[in-house]
Amino acid sequence: MKTQTGDPRRILVRGVNWVGDTVMTYPAVQRIRTRFPEAHLAVLVRKNLADLWGTVPFVDEIIPFEGLRGGPAVSEDLRIGLSLKKKQFDLAVVFPRSFRSAFQVFMAGIPKRLGYRSGIRSCLLTHAVDRKRELLQAHRIHYYYKLIDLFGMDEPLMAPQIFLREEDRAWARERLQEKGFGEDSLLIGMNPGATYGLAKCWPPERFGDLGQRLQQKRNAVLLLFGKADEGAVTRGIVSRAGGPGVDFAGRTTLLQLAALLQRCRLLITNDTGTMHVSAAVGTPVVAVFGPTDPVTTGPWGEGHVIVRKEMGCSPCLKRTCPKDHSCMRDISVAELEEAVIRRLGAPGS
Repeated sequence: MKTQTGDPRRILVRGVNWVGDTVMTYPAVQRIRTRFPEAHLAVLVRKNLADLWGTVPFVDEIIPFEGLRGGPAVSEDLRIGLSLKKKQFDLAVVFPRSFRSAFQVFMAGIPKRLGYRSGIRSCLLTHAVDRKRELLQAHRIHYYYKLIDLFGMDEPLMAPQIFLREEDRAWARERLQEKGFGEDSLLIGMNPGATYGLAKCWPPERFGDLGQRLQQKRNAVLLLFGKADEGAVTRGIVSRAGGPGVDFAGRTTLLQLAALLQRCRLLITNDTGTMHVSAAVGTPVVAVFGPTDPVTTGPWGEGHVIVRKEMGCSPCLKRTCPKDHSCMRDISVAELEEAVIRRLGAPGS
């Protein structure tokens, strides 16, 4: 894709709105950089996700916005459009398929606007790409990567990577040292929550029971992760496990979370954004899947373990289970423990 004067000089990427999807768009944005190495590349993203873009070396500028809802959202989008118009972008790549994301770049007057076709918002795009069935069944990394095909290049897909700063690594090291945990500690991360809904969550008491077994059998140290409003759950897991553990729920930035995950031997988690952060810093994941599909949203790369039950109703993609939640409840503590021990390998390995 070229402008009237050749390759675009100023490119805007409208980032997605979730932690996991943000990580999964990294390869596509890196592909844009490879195709247009001389262009100024900016990312428009909700303020709470700006940290995840701030250390990415192939991005030149981060443009954060609040992401207001309801009536104030319209005023915010108009302000965003006016601000972006002054920056004179000549190409916008819109990864979300919401009306709002397309409206923002349309109001900015950006002449070339690329995104997936979706309802009425398609008329706000100059290049609306069909979401074919096989694409919707592929991993989300391929879904985002495929959008860049219009640029006419065939590059090998690079795995998502989070680029940590030394200050984030130092913060993680100091917090753990304060608790008495050093390089020889077996750190096991746990993320018992999930943004999308309770249906994605393995019962929290089972996380606690699993943690207790890992402490007793492998002298593991549990690091609990989650949002601030999940603190009661994470504290309960630490208490139920009974051994050494630290509750970090709501107490880290996204890059501090990534730095702590990098120090873990592995992460035990539901299908969450934290799962993708862990994979992107090279820490293997044991992930419990129920209503969602690991083929499309599973952790990217080798060495991860998916634990799930084959159910006629799964993946249903529902936020709450209308039945008995058997896709999660039928996964026992012993079954997940076996998967974790297998992934850890022999003691000392």
